[in-house]
Amino acid sequence: MTLFVDSEALDGIVESLARSAADLDSVGASAPTVVDAGDATAALTGILAQMSESAGQLVVALAASSEAVAEANARYREQDVATADGFNTAWVE
Repeated sequence: MTLFVDSEALDGIVESLARSAADLDSVGASAPTVVDAGDATAALTGILAQMSESAGQLVVALAASSEAVAEANARYREQDVATADGFNTAWVE
């Protein structure tokens, strides 16, 4: 076990999650608004509606995850600096 946290790796995760959320959100604009599938139109429209709703929830989850990782990383950095300062102060005294 290690106590090292790679802040740069976490920054990469934040960017990846945010980019994934944005990319998936932009795909929604290409979804068809009207479906002509004959007898299967109602079923296909229902399927597309469910997929759109699920994709929207995934976008929200990805964005929230990105924000949570960014906040945790920022707090770790702040605490790491404070802890290092505490050790440096104790070492000098």
